[in-house]
Amino acid sequence: MTRSTLRLRLPVAGVALALALAFTAGAGAGSTAGAQVTGFPRIPLWSYPGAYCATCPDTIAERPRTVTVRFLRSRVAEARADFGGYRIYRVTGAPDTARMVLVRRFSLNPNSEFTWYFSRVDRNDLQFKKNGVVVHDSVVTFVDPDSAGSYVKVCRFVDNVGRCLSRGDSIMVLQPPPGPHDGFRTYYAITYEALNTSEDGNYADLDVPGRDVFDNYARCGTPGDSSTCPIVNLNHKALNLTPPPGAPTLEPTRGPQPDLERVRVVPNPYRAAEAWDRPGEGEVHFVNLPSSATIKIFTVAGDLVAELRHQDTVRDFARWDLRNGDGQQVTSGIYLYRVESGTFAFQDRFIVIR
Repeated sequence: MTRSTLRLRLPVAGVALALALAFTAGAGAGSTAGAQVTGFPRIPLWSYPGAYCATCPDTIAERPRTVTVRFLRSRVAEARADFGGYRIYRVTGAPDTARMVLVRRFSLNPNSEFTWYFSRVDRNDLQFKKNGVVVHDSVVTFVDPDSAGSYVKVCRFVDNVGRCLSRGDSIMVLQPPPGPHDGFRTYYAITYEALNTSEDGNYADLDVPGRDVFDNYARCGTPGDSSTCPIVNLNHKALNLTPPPGAPTLEPTRGPQPDLERVRVVPNPYRAAEAWDRPGEGEVHFVNLPSSATIKIFTVAGDLVAELRHQDTVRDFARWDLRNGDGQQVTSGIYLYRVESGTFAFQDRFIVIR
């Protein structure tokens, strides 16, 4: 069996990366189920910060607090009798699939069909078709968050701690939907959803078992062909994860802030470990930064501990790994920081607790 290579140029953090995906020669028009089994149940997927825009350079538009996830539909999986859709999961901090939460379903299950807005696979020739006509929509795009938010009524004037100063005078404000968190490394995974044939309404991940002889290999890549069955259940989040190990991490943000008085250190105090820390590492974030700034960190005695230079037109935060200029971890204590941007400056303090 010969192989061909398809190269897709997808931007990650503003840089276009060439990702090579290997497909069997029969992956195109007129291919058979057996010809595509080699990839089942893997789902090629990619993610990058910003919003997908077909008419933009590199198909990406810079947008704060937004991540785009794209994946390639599986003709073989969708032709299965037990296929019910796709499920996208998200987790922040580290690629811990046990903590992932479901953020989007593309489902064919009863009462969920409205989430499936693309073609259906023809089981006879494995073509994607709408009303009997072949269409080319094999790549699905999900923009997180995929909601425009909702309007809520709030007090027009509040004090510096959020208390209402104008009772009876309210306005409608657009509340952004839950989405990728500012400054957190973000990971996504995708699985197949099972077709629910019961009345319990429980739409679970599709179980792709090992070489189960009790159902005559009906749930293998090619039903009835034991050689196309995975040895273990491979429909799990760790198999289809983005970004993959070693790839650039995703770090959504809400965008640069011009007001230096809004700069903060999070968390404050820092207590030994936080949600975004990697094993054996620790860091604090300086948030609400302008696009260009210098951050100087001092001890209470006035000794310079570290200096950070922030130059970013998209992200509003900078990381500090809690190490001094010699690369040594700082000790517990109170630290002062000074943020300088142009002719303006702002300073405050934060606490480190080891």
